[in-house]
Amino acid sequence: MNGTSNLYSIQNRNNNNIQLIDRLLAIYSLLLILIGTPCNLLCCIIYFQKANRSNSIKIIFGYLAFLDTIVLYTFNLNYVIREFNSDFNITNITYNNSDKHDNSIYVIIIKKNLEEYSVLICRFLSYLAFSTLQTSSWVLAFGSFNRYLLIKKLSHFEFICKRPYTIAICLFFTCLFFFSNMHILFMNGYRSSSGRVTCYGNLRFPSYMVLYQRLHLFIYSLLPSFILFILNTLLMRIIFASKKRLDNHRRLVLFAAAATTTLPTDHRKSFLALQHLSSATLRRPNKNNPARLLNRHSRKLTMSLIFITISYFTLTFPSTVIFSFIRPYITRGDVRRTLSLLFTNLSTTTHTIRFFIYFFCSIDFRNDFYNLILPKRSFRLNFIKNQGRQQQRKSLRQSLKQTDSLLLSNKNEPVG
Repeated sequence: MNGTSNLYSIQNRNNNNIQLIDRLLAIYSLLLILIGTPCNLLCCIIYFQKANRSNSIKIIFGYLAFLDTIVLYTFNLNYVIREFNSDFNITNITYNNSDKHDNSIYVIIIKKNLEEYSVLICRFLSYLAFSTLQTSSWVLAFGSFNRYLLIKKLSHFEFICKRPYTIAICLFFTCLFFFSNMHILFMNGYRSSSGRVTCYGNLRFPSYMVLYQRLHLFIYSLLPSFILFILNTLLMRIIFASKKRLDNHRRLVLFAAAATTTLPTDHRKSFLALQHLSSATLRRPNKNNPARLLNRHSRKLTMSLIFITISYFTLTFPSTVIFSFIRPYITRGDVRRTLSLLFTNLSTTTHTIRFFIYFFCSIDFRNDFYNLILPKRSFRLNFIKNQGRQQQRKSLRQSLKQTDSLLLSNKNEPVG
């Protein structure tokens, strides 16, 4: 999203500083492509495996990874080519004053965006960027809605969580935004009389792309962020309530186990009855209770979705504010361009880091990843088993500590 001049003069120290910043930001764009491409492709391979295709949220995660891969090759690739494919023009300027004759040599750096090589490339890249970004954000919003319906067990809308409907809705968003952005293929960019290609502009309607970029930011960031904020707040309430209920049950079980060793026989019966009632309540399904117990894998998948949403909101919302309200009032073209490069990199970072969120939040994803990359099956199984044993030992140590503290507190209290 550049509409500024790409000329620099090497004699200007401020331009040299901006040149350095632009070069560093272009290196960061290149790193996003080099890291994000294999990570997103791994997510596609893992989530589109046969064992994961029956889970609707995993299908959404896999489709998001596919869209994220495309996003990295739009604006980021444009910035990399612009910064690392520059031309130099040496100009000799002579100043004739009354008292002296001055001859100065200027080295002008000419940078050319990938979108400025032809009108066709300009229109195709901008069309692909706007369409994939909008589709990605709304598929993520649908993922949160899908997960909320699945956890709440709303019978009237539960069919949406089934695999065919999930795929159909993802394709609907794709067709909707790719079709609604087709005007970019005909109206964006033009070639001037001198032969220079200007992207993100229109001769007949000069404010066309400026207004549409603001509309794009509203569709891509503001509206989905509002929906994601509401849905993920509800999801976090359900997860925290479920975790609190599970912790209370564990605390009650530990306390009852400690009480059976320290209390008299007549007091033990009440604790055992209370423990049995708690276990029966957890086993009994209750669709109307949002705080019911979520299994471990479901909770991890939901946490992955929540962290993806937080990263999306944190990294895209500042860019929306800058592009909509601050950037139009910056008069210097080089500063405006550097600001665009900085916040575009910030917003596209969310399309690179999702692999790491899946890896650290989801046990299923880690196991599928190890199954994919570890060569020998026996070594792979031993590796996964050792990880499971370490987690079991950690939880056992925590349980023993809680039991010891309960026993000490019961010994200090008078019985009677």
